[in-house]
Amino acid sequence: MTTFQTQLFYALGNKTKILSELKKVFVRPLIQIAVKTINQEYIEEGILDRISQKYNVSEEIIDEYYSIIFTILKIHLGTLSQNVKVTEFKQILEELKLSPECIDDLSIVVYGQKRSELISGLIQKTKFYPHLISCKWRIDITISSNVLNRVLEPYIIMEWTFNNGKHQIFELSLPKFHQLRHAIATILVEMQKIEKQCAAKNIICS
Repeated sequence: MTTFQTQLFYALGNKTKILSELKKVFVRPLIQIAVKTINQEYIEEGILDRISQKYNVSEEIIDEYYSIIFTILKIHLGTLSQNVKVTEFKQILEELKLSPECIDDLSIVVYGQKRSELISGLIQKTKFYPHLISCKWRIDITISSNVLNRVLEPYIIMEWTFNNGKHQIFELSLPKFHQLRHAIATILVEMQKIEKQCAAKNIICS
């Protein structure tokens, strides 16, 4: 799995089950709203409710659909996913059972003339915090040592690179590595819950 695919599958969670239900007719306005959200442009209040009424789809489902569209754009335009080629992008969405028409509309947006503008808008929304753009790791095992007692005990060397140019290299024992992995997984799950609850609020507060 690629970084983009892993991030997308994790961020969408159970919502992947309803991607096949997305139709072009109301995906287009939802994409337009998501783009405005990223660019921090003005969005009319109650726009999702009007889409719900126009296409006779419940507000909860429209909120879910909007959350999916916004998540796809946000994950793809994120720093870790900017090198994803258009063919790979389409293939991943095809595996999620998204219709060809919806895939084409999303591809036009993320690979079109406004791509740089969207990336800048996304960075602007989260510019207060440095972003992890690269994570390299390796396993080291000490075969023998006159000083260390942890012979044959594996440990993890992590090298993180941030978008502000800083590099952080640190060492983790296997128990500490699993603690870090569990903590990150827990945070991502909680973030996913918050995004699901606040999908509609994103377009109001952007």
